[in-house]
Amino acid sequence: MINFIVIGICIVLLLAVIYVSAKPISMGIEARRDIKDGKYEDEKNTVENNNQDNNSNKNLLSDEIKKLNKLKDDGVLTEEEYQKAKRKLLA
Repeated sequence: MINFIVIGICIVLLLAVIYVSAKPISMGIEARRDIKDGKYEDEKNTVENNNQDNNSNKNLLSDEIKKLNKLKDDGVLTEEEYQKAKRKLLA
């Protein structure tokens, strides 16, 4: 009798594990299909384009700060004006 109870509990636990793992497994299969169909590439390109935009913005920002620093070094801007312009760029 105890054997049937133990086997019954094992079967219930096995079914519970299968039920809980079905959703992640199906999501993984769907992701593989998306990669094969090229859907993933579109999302990847969008992320890469955003990263390139951010990098170009950072490059532009650093160039502007360098220009401000040169103006300050040349005596065109005071330290206060330089700091104010730099804060405005970084905001």
